[in-house]
Formats: sequence, C-alpha cells, structure tokens
Amino acid sequence: MNPWKSLTGLANWIMRIAIMLMIFAWFFQSFMNFNMNNPGFYMATAFVVLGIMLFVGGFLSKHSLTVLAALGLLVLSALQAYWSFNGITGVFAQWLLMGSVSLYFVTNGNK
Repeated sequence: MNPWKSLTGLANWIMRIAIMLMIFAWFFQSFMNFNMNNPGFYMATAFVVLGIMLFVGGFLSKHSLTVLAALGLLVLSALQAYWSFNGITGVFAQWLLMGSVSLYFVTNGNK
C-alpha cells in the first residue's frame, strides 16, 4: 500500500495544532496565573513560548525557528516524561507522544 504523500502538509499542520492544544490544556492556567515564585510558571512559560514558535515557524520558509522550537520542546518533554515516570501510565505516554512529535519537527523542519 502506498502512502498518501499529498496529505503530508495537512498532517504537519495537524501535529502543530495538536501540540498547541496540549500545551494550552496543560499549561495555560499556570502561565496566566503569573506567579513568578512558582517554578511551574517558568516551565509553563517555556512550553507556551516554544509552542507558539513552533506554530509560527510553519509559516516561514526557513527551518531554523521550527527546529529550535521543536528541540526545546523535545528537551522539556523528555524532562517531564522522566519526572512523571511511575511505570507506563497515560501521563508518561502523553509526554512521550509530545516528545516524538517534537523529534519529528527537529529532524524534518518545515517539510
């Protein structure tokens, strides 16, 4: 069976939107509370900024913004997966999924 190459662009945008929705669901409240005494605020800020960079990078012809944002998301997702590891759970799988999508954008850029 042959892959549908014509849907690659759509799949890339769906992954970008999914990353943004995950970040919004997990971190937007912490980000909007703007409590600089809470270390979670800085993690939330990093995820929000990198997610926006990944989304905006899709509109640019150069790959650098997409790759840098995805690399940051990959590192943060790996840290979150490590910190949340308590066996194979749904939370761990979500971080692993976010990390794998980030790794896709690190290796492919805006293709």
